[in-house]
Amino acid sequence: MSLIAGMNYDPSGAVSKSTASRLVMTAFDTTNLRLTFTAPSNGYVLCRMRTNLSGATTFPTILLGILESTTVVARIAPMGGMPGTVLATTNVTQEALFVVPDVSSGSHTWDAAYGVEILLASTNIHYGGPDDITANNAWGGFQYELWTCPNILGAKLYDPASAVSKVTTSALAMTAFDTTNLRITFTAPSSGNVLVRIRCPVHGATTFPQVLFGVLDGSTVRARTTPIGGLKTTAIATALLTLESEAIVTGLTPDASYTWDAAYGVETVVASTGLKYGGPNNTTTDDARGAISYEIWAI
Repeated sequence: MSLIAGMNYDPSGAVSKSTASRLVMTAFDTTNLRLTFTAPSNGYVLCRMRTNLSGATTFPTILLGILESTTVVARIAPMGGMPGTVLATTNVTQEALFVVPDVSSGSHTWDAAYGVEILLASTNIHYGGPDDITANNAWGGFQYELWTCPNILGAKLYDPASAVSKVTTSALAMTAFDTTNLRITFTAPSSGNVLVRIRCPVHGATTFPQVLFGVLDGSTVRARTTPIGGLKTTAIATALLTLESEAIVTGLTPDASYTWDAAYGVETVVASTGLKYGGPNNTTTDDARGAISYEIWAI
């Protein structure tokens, strides 16, 4: 991979973006967190954003993503976990990492953006601040990067306008999420080795189910693994716990074509929970979770 465009924006005056009101996807800063670039020839762009939440003992639910003018290019529930007992001064890093497929050729201007789904008074997205010895007045840079993906074999960033919920209230063998929208057909690389990455949130209760993520080749399980994730707040029914799995698959036949479905299994059930993605871009509380991300890379 190579960097297409990027920045680590760390102004000496701290910036606070309030999360006390519900918000549609909104640009952070159209001067300092805007990237203009020429799309790579394969049409895939990897984006990484990292910033911080703080200000209370519980935290809001936010989405991070990209706007091109007023069009939502991408939005996803970021990952982050509490580093200790939660205080008003606890910094909870939030990171979004995803591939945007099918980027049209030519020049694009993308703004780093955020939305607020579950609000909490007194909390903010923070970045910047002075380099001094005053407590709790600096949060470091907002990282915003765009990368080429020369070894990607396929990617889906599926964010339907109507929210999808895959219930986790019953034990389940590995099952495809969606054989239309979360299916990738690819040609195996000469190495015969690929990496699969899936990111999706779980939501709906004060405890969470135990799930597996992986891929199905027809009815054959090609890979499955326990995803990693962390809570940025005390578990509540509206908390989004973003889960991410990575797995390598070896021994594929070079140059052969494969069709794999993103899949999940449920090992430990919890009432009322579900793997959730999509939903409208509006100011209604707790009705959107952003995209499910599914990628296959040559390694």
